[in-house]
Amino acid sequence: MDDQTTTIAEIKALIKAFRAKRGWTNEDPKDLALSMILEASELLEHFQWLSGDEVLANQKIKDAIGEEMSDVLWWLVNLGARLDIDVAHAFEKKMEKNAKKYPEEMFSPEMSQEEKDRAYYKIKAATRGGHPLHEEDAQS
Repeated sequence: MDDQTTTIAEIKALIKAFRAKRGWTNEDPKDLALSMILEASELLEHFQWLSGDEVLANQKIKDAIGEEMSDVLWWLVNLGARLDIDVAHAFEKKMEKNAKKYPEEMFSPEMSQEEKDRAYYKIKAATRGGHPLHEEDAQS
């Protein structure tokens, strides 16, 4: 299996078969979501006290991160199956929404990081009723 050839449907089928052989078929969706967050916390733990460069240079850490990412994917796919949510379709719809929320012209590669940050926090402030890092500017 690899990212280039494996589909979400194939991953779903593998997980479904694994779960069925163990009788793990009726979990509460709340428990699935909770388990996903717990695994995400375990994923995050591998980054604690390390810089991004240190993580990139350490294959043992990257292998452990890959295992935790797989656990997060496991629970995400389970949750999608349990709630009858097509994960790929939901992702596509979210990408369309993100394209509108974060338009290319506000986050051009030619812009400085400061300009991108200002635009990001402006959007967050507008969608969340404020953001502590949003600063009103004369151009708003």
